Amino acid sequence: MALVTMKELLQDARKRKYAVGGFNVFNFETLGAVIEVAEELKTPLVLGIPERLFKFVDVDTLSAAMIRGAQKASVPVALHLDHGYTYEGVMKAIRWGFTSVMFDGSALSFEDNLKRTKEITRIAHSLGVSVEGELGYVSCYDNVKDINEENLVKPEVAHSFVEKTRVDALAVAVGTNHGVYRGGPKLNFSRLSELNNTVNVPLVMHGGSKLSKEDYQSSIQSGITKINIATDMSMAAGETIKAELAKNQSANYIHLMSMVKKGVKDSVRRYMLSFDCISKAI
Repeated sequence: MALVTMKELLQDARKRKYAVGGFNVFNFETLGAVIEVAEELKTPLVLGIPERLFKFVDVDTLSAAMIRGAQKASVPVALHLDHGYTYEGVMKAIRWGFTSVMFDGSALSFEDNLKRTKEITRIAHSLGVSVEGELGYVSCYDNVKDINEENLVKPEVAHSFVEKTRVDALAVAVGTNHGVYRGGPKLNFSRLSELNNTVNVPLVMHGGSKLSKEDYQSSIQSGITKINIATDMSMAAGETIKAELAKNQSANYIHLMSMVKKGVKDSVRRYMLSFDCISKAI
């Protein structure tokens, strides 16, 4: 199986009506946890790291480990730069050997987002790398806005954006929220279905943590082919450490990291079981 492009994975997901998990990793423990669960459940996988983590993580070393892990995996794995905001960040990921990059220009004007996404797509495609773009407003835990019509993606705008940029996947704002939810999500499934019927590329959900199984199922049926999970993995790691230290304050680091890996695996497994992606790698 090994290393593939995200375009390959998501086109199959769209055709067979399931969602690939896009799991962001931040160290060796989370990397190993995600790959092991994908192999256990025989699921395709998108391994990601967001550009904002570059200043906290030795990404040169971690990216090399991600590539090696994907090459050795018994399931198809795409390596993805999540939420790339700068040209420099996107080019770093391409040089590392990632098979997919996201340029997130959703905070820009539509014209600037289109222009920059189109240029990055041109370069990435010339090197065989998939591109994900983003439209609309997906709120964040530290910058929460009400979900209203202005924040949602309009089908005609999405169609124009995809046609002009030629992206391989489109992240769309339909009512989810990055980070920890304050209150519940308000997903607009009718808008999602409209988008799916209007654009000819797979759709991506950001802010996928902590939704109900029913929400995931409805999202997939309405056109979502990749669901990004990051916050819950980080929280699972933190909660695991706190629980272990409460039981044994003298627990050493090696023990704590082994328990972190187990906690993250349990979290990842619960998500994958809701995405209809089990055994899709066979």
